Amino acid sequence: MNVNNQNSNEISAVGLLKKTVDNNYRIRRISSMLLDHFLMCILIIPPAIILTIIFENIGMKMNDGMGFFVFFLIVFIYLNKDFFKGKSPAKRILGYRVINRKTEKPATELQCFVRNLTICVAWPLEVVVGFINPDRRIGDFIANTKVIESEKEKLKSIWTDLKSTKLKSNFIGILIIGGIYFYALSLIL
Repeated sequence: MNVNNQNSNEISAVGLLKKTVDNNYRIRRISSMLLDHFLMCILIIPPAIILTIIFENIGMKMNDGMGFFVFFLIVFIYLNKDFFKGKSPAKRILGYRVINRKTEKPATELQCFVRNLTICVAWPLEVVVGFINPDRRIGDFIANTKVIESEKEKLKSIWTDLKSTKLKSNFIGILIIGGIYFYALSLIL
């Protein structure tokens, strides 16, 4: 097989996969969930490792409490992935948004946080439920939200949203709920 024929086979396979994903809403939603997980891990874990190495090299030893705090900080960031306008990184790329089921407006920051609380304890189950019901997973039933199609955006739009964010009472609620949630998890672990 020559190189041109091999490249065209690879391109047609990628094109077929893209067409299949684009035409199947269920697969697109699952792709969104998996892409979110992948992107969040790439965005969060390497900086945490780098900071740990830097702290160790400057002589700041991470005791069990600091390690536990760093772990839960990473999870806290992950749980707030939909924070800006109900759009996580993957939702921006693939064109989705989390909305409030009653108002049909973008879900609040607190609703997005609450809907993601189930990820820590039931992520594989969330994927299965997301495949069965692409509009709502377990967390959506708890937070009274759903996922709808939206305009696609570039990842750099997160930075624009971050710069325009102002402190709201929802943030305090997220911190309180997060603190209670992580404290309860620490007792279990």
